[in-house]
Amino acid sequence: MKKLIIILPCYNEEEILPRTIKKMESLLRGLIKNKKISPASRICFVDDGSEDKTWKIIADTCADNKLFCALKLSRNFGHQSAILAGMYDTAA
Repeated sequence: MKKLIIILPCYNEEEILPRTIKKMESLLRGLIKNKKISPASRICFVDDGSEDKTWKIIADTCADNKLFCALKLSRNFGHQSAILAGMYDTAA
């Protein structure tokens, strides 16, 4: 089975992030349950220098759920750079 890594750049997403997490988790679990993707698949959030509670929500989610991983950038680099950083970080 193929391993799927979904990279989600985030910038000041605290209002929508809890709903996004629930929806993405449901979708990923469904794909794993139906044997469409490997159980090693992950959703990787890349915090692109958020100034709100985005990182706290992401960190708490990752601590509680192994389907999620995260990367925090030191400042806002733009979503393209955040995606590249996530791709580099999850390439192993």
